[in-house]
Amino acid sequence: MSMSRPPGRWHRLIDKLSGPPPNEAVLATRKGKPFWRRYSAFSLGMLLSLTLVIAPEFVNQWNRVPDPLTLQTLQVRILYTQQTEPHLFVELLNGQRRQMEWPINVSVGGRFRSHEWTDAQRQSLPGCMATVQGTPLKLTLTERFRIWALECPEQNISINFQTTSKSHSKRLTASLVIVLSLLIPYYLLYAFVFLREKRGHL
Repeated sequence: MSMSRPPGRWHRLIDKLSGPPPNEAVLATRKGKPFWRRYSAFSLGMLLSLTLVIAPEFVNQWNRVPDPLTLQTLQVRILYTQQTEPHLFVELLNGQRRQMEWPINVSVGGRFRSHEWTDAQRQSLPGCMATVQGTPLKLTLTERFRIWALECPEQNISINFQTTSKSHSKRLTASLVIVLSLLIPYYLLYAFVFLREKRGHL
């Protein structure tokens, strides 16, 4: 006479986290519905993490420090500057007006200050004929141009690529560590939520 093997430690843990036996009445009302309707709390949690954390961080890491040989060099007249992005409003030699920003983290809502310049430098730049070097950002919802170097001889302002690239590399590394430290416990929590929903207890 064969005896069934008792559940292993892992299965016992899953069963304990899943809560009481399945609520058949609740599960019956969800039968035949799409995944996101059957597991609404879990799906909402995944959607929020994707839109608020994962997608912005993916864009940040994709737009890492570029090869300096790929930078576009533009002659511009600086019209206006501000503390948060877009940090500069400029006019090109052909009369086209554009917004530009220093290297910062891309996020939902944004509005980050840049520490690549001082307040005194920022306030003295409007009206200056300057040379900027930068690249368009990739995978952003709107057109964005990131500058990595700026030269304004008449105000004796020079911000070079070596300075901006070094500081932004450190920010990217710190950002990735923070995101991972947040996502690991977050996904553990939503694994628990999924197990509870699977038995009809949420």
